[in-house]
Order: sequence, then C-alpha cells, then structure tokens
Amino acid sequence: MRIEKVQTVHVDAGWRPWSFVKITTDQGLVGWSECTDSHGSPRGIEGVIKDLESLLLGEDPRKVESLCWRMMSRTRQSPGSVVQKAIGGIENALWDVKAKALGVPVYELFGGPVRDEVELYWSHCGTTRVRAADIVEKRAIRTQADVREFGKEVRESGFKSLKTNLVIMEDKPYVYMPGFFKSKGGPALNVEMRMLRSMERWISALRDGVGDDIGIAIDLNFNFRAEGYITVGKVLGQYDPMWLEIDCYDPKILRNIKESLQVSVVSCENLLGPRQYKPFFDNFAMDVASIDVLWNGFGASK
Repeated sequence: MRIEKVQTVHVDAGWRPWSFVKITTDQGLVGWSECTDSHGSPRGIEGVIKDLESLLLGEDPRKVESLCWRMMSRTRQSPGSVVQKAIGGIENALWDVKAKALGVPVYELFGGPVRDEVELYWSHCGTTRVRAADIVEKRAIRTQADVREFGKEVRESGFKSLKTNLVIMEDKPYVYMPGFFKSKGGPALNVEMRMLRSMERWISALRDGVGDDIGIAIDLNFNFRAEGYITVGKVLGQYDPMWLEIDCYDPKILRNIKESLQVSVVSCENLLGPRQYKPFFDNFAMDVASIDVLWNGFGASK
C-alpha cells in the first residue's frame, strides 16, 4: 500500500472554516483527520501540509511513526504552531488508514478502549447565541432573562454539563475575548470592575437558568494577566464552576494562579508536543491538563 495523495479540505462552518486532512492510497483506502487552526491560519495549515506531501508520496501509510519522525526532522527548526498542527493532522489520518487496513477501530492500535462511554459537555454554551444567532438560526440572547430562558433549553437537552466563555451583558452583549483580538480589552488585558460585574451577571443568570445540577465550566482563554485571572476566578468561584480554563504559557505563573483559587484549573490545550508540556507537569501548574489530540497527534497525546 502506498500514499498517492495528501490533501487539505476546508469546510464552511459558519463564522470560521474547519480543516481536514485527506490521505488517499493506491488501494482505495482513505484516511481522514481534522486539523482546524481555531483562531489563526487555515491557509497556513494547508501550505504546511502541501510542503510535507513530498515526504509522504509513495510511502507505506502504515509506517506511521517513521513518517512522523520524517516530518518532524524536516521541520525541526520550526517547532510548534501550524507546523505541528499539520503534522498532527497527517499523523491521525495515517492512523485512520492503518486501522481501516486492519479492519479495526483506531483505539485498538493504542491498547483498546478504556471506557465504553464518555461524558460530553455543551461547548461554547450560550456564546453562539450571542455572536452568531443568525448563523445557527436560533433566538439571540440579549438580556439576562434570555440567558435564564436558554438555561431551560440546556436542562432539557440532556447534557449534564456545559462550558461557556465570558459575555459582557450590556445593551448589545458581546463575547469578551481580547486575548484573541476579538473584542475590546486588549492589549492591556486589565480587569475593570464594570466589566467584572457584567461577566458575573452572565454566569449568575446561566446558573439560575440551568439550576444546581448542571455543571458549568468557564473558559477564560488568554483574556487576562495573572492578577486578573485570580480576581475573576474568585468572583466567579461562588457559582460553583466545575473548573476554570486558563491559557498561559508560563508554568510558574499558572501554578501561582492555581494556588490562589479554590476552583480546579484546566490548562495547556494550546501546547504542542511533550517538551512543551513537561515544565507544566514538573511545576504541578494545573489540576487537569487539556491535550488537543487533533494538533498533537494520537501518539504523543497517549
């Protein structure tokens, strides 16, 4: 079996594209994997995949580790970023081909299943109704009353937990995301009391709507500096969140934030490769490490 073609496929997902790697073999087997670069460069991902294609054409797709080391060696001077995201997508598509060739699920290649069921949560819960209600063709959230009413929908959906981002509940509510240059608040990333109270109104109304039995996780992204995460975390902690998700590239600062809060801290979804994760583990910087399998690839993730 040989690799004949490596392609990138972009799908219109409304307010941003989703990207996938497609690997075609000479025996007709096709491997797929997602490799979406959430806030950055779909064309960059596609360009890297195109550049790596020459290392893969004509090779046996079942030699997954050998091909991964080939790609990593060629890109050694440009570690991380869209390069690793492209490699992770290609790796996972290769595992898909190999599993299909063997007639087994991919998880059988990694020691078999650990569990039969995985609990899911409703991601970006409510924020899509704030910023893209027209795209999802749902009633827009404009007031705290709307948030509480939406909470009833969450309860009826069957989800036992949700994850939301921060919303500023003003006359025209908006998702607070200066860390990704998607709202005001940057580059200073300071916490203003007015905005803090507005964020609190969002979480308070959501908790009122879903009740006490639904878990709420809050993603703070890259939106604050260290002291801001602590301030926001202490205010929102009274609403019994499952966890606060905090993006930070400094393990010592993250540990200080964690030790200043009474809420579990999840982090590291933006890290790429074991070397980037190691200092966070060494410093016990977070309670739970979030590993993006799409970007890191199945091998390193496991």
